[in-house]
Amino acid sequence: MRFVTTGGMKELERQIAQSGVSYREMMERAGQSAAALIRERWPVEGKKICILCGRGNNGGDGFVAARHLAEAGAQVMAALLCGRPATPESRAAYERMPPSVAVEEDLSAVPARLAEADLLVDAVFGTGFRGGIPEELEPVFEAARRARGAGTPVAAMDLPSGVNGDTGEYESCIPADLTVAMGAPKPAHLVNWAGEYLGELALGEIGAHPKVEDAFSGWQEALELRHVRRFLPRRSHTGHKGQNGRLLLIAGCRQYPGAAALAAAAAARSGVGYVRLATVPGVAKIVAARCPEAIYTLCRKNGRGGIAGGKEAVSALLGAAQGADAVAIGCGMEPGPDTLSIVKALLRQEKPLLLDAGALTALAAEPEPLSLLENAACPVVITPHPGEYARLTGAAAGNNPFAPEYTRTESIGITVLRKGYITGITGPEGKLWHFGGCDGLAKGGSGDVLTGLIGGLLAQGASPFGAAAVGAWLHGRAARLCAGDHTRRAMVPSQLPEYFGRAFLEAEQE
Repeated sequence: MRFVTTGGMKELERQIAQSGVSYREMMERAGQSAAALIRERWPVEGKKICILCGRGNNGGDGFVAARHLAEAGAQVMAALLCGRPATPESRAAYERMPPSVAVEEDLSAVPARLAEADLLVDAVFGTGFRGGIPEELEPVFEAARRARGAGTPVAAMDLPSGVNGDTGEYESCIPADLTVAMGAPKPAHLVNWAGEYLGELALGEIGAHPKVEDAFSGWQEALELRHVRRFLPRRSHTGHKGQNGRLLLIAGCRQYPGAAALAAAAAARSGVGYVRLATVPGVAKIVAARCPEAIYTLCRKNGRGGIAGGKEAVSALLGAAQGADAVAIGCGMEPGPDTLSIVKALLRQEKPLLLDAGALTALAAEPEPLSLLENAACPVVITPHPGEYARLTGAAAGNNPFAPEYTRTESIGITVLRKGYITGITGPEGKLWHFGGCDGLAKGGSGDVLTGLIGGLLAQGASPFGAAAVGAWLHGRAARLCAGDHTRRAMVPSQLPEYFGRAFLEAEQE
């Protein structure tokens, strides 16, 4: 599915306007389209419809819808929650409403009118809304929620007011039964918790010519099952374990032995033929009890309980890498100079390399970590969370995954899977956004499971971008399945590999 960010939608509207469709005409098409979608779902003739309108163009869409619903025989009241319309287009739409549309400007009177309505239309704030609902509007929003709770349907123009269009965050909003996304879906329509406020999602028209839409460069693409089926490595019915890939997983230290166990267990469930874990003896003993499928390269321990990085130790790990089809490093590793020396050596070899956790933090201590990644001799995948991304790039760790600071790795030729409630996957092959996880993953160890899974896919021959995309989808799908059995609150990362099989079954069905 393609979508646009809120900033991308503004640019698309600008290009539509340049093509000859004015902003006023776009508003007319949007309001008319919303009114038609409402009429398809609910009877309106003789019904009392209350339209909550803001001062901007979202309110203008509401005024247009009010006119069309009134012409269809509804008794329409437009409540001006933020005063008179403030944009030329919304003022023009306001002035075109017929006299039969009642206008209410007294906020204190609106809750009573909502209680009497047969249908509510939310046209207060659009997808550009940020922050919280103004305090003076809360009684109206609460009255709207009560009315909906009593059975009055609610239709939202573009997005329920109060929801951030790029992040899906909200402190207070009016949940809808129907949301009409104007022109294109936005990120907030796609996040995994959108069901809390969205209701049915329908696409409204704004009058864009197909040629304008096709030429628009700001479209984003959401990761879907079709991508997974395209990138998923094929298996031979007659293949043996050596043909299914060999993963070298370098992980663990005295403080974080569980990270190595989680990554190894996930890799073993990825379909890879061999999982070789390079770690210190104490960690190996713990992992062996949890993942009997793994084999081991035992490493000398440094003074902090991590893998030593001297010349001899690094040489041994490079030798193990030569016998592997892919290497994943970082889960549960202490981010000191020993880890850094191993990472720098691995960047000079040729096997696909995944860097996570301690490996990324160690690399971030270098003066120019992005230059080291850009000049690597091997294909590279990194899987940072926002804090690790910020340390690598010097960017602020903001909460909007579509913010410009998160584009700093897009031109250096590596694959980046930036974790979060919306996961961004970028690489030479393109860009995908994954909306399919759940907040049950917001626990220590989930990233280690993802690393083991992607590492195993890399070793099976998936491209770096393909392994990241497939891994993100399988990880998110397994999380949703796990949450269905154990709840998002109680599920733990060690349960996730048990759900990979069901996720793979979905991905492998033609």
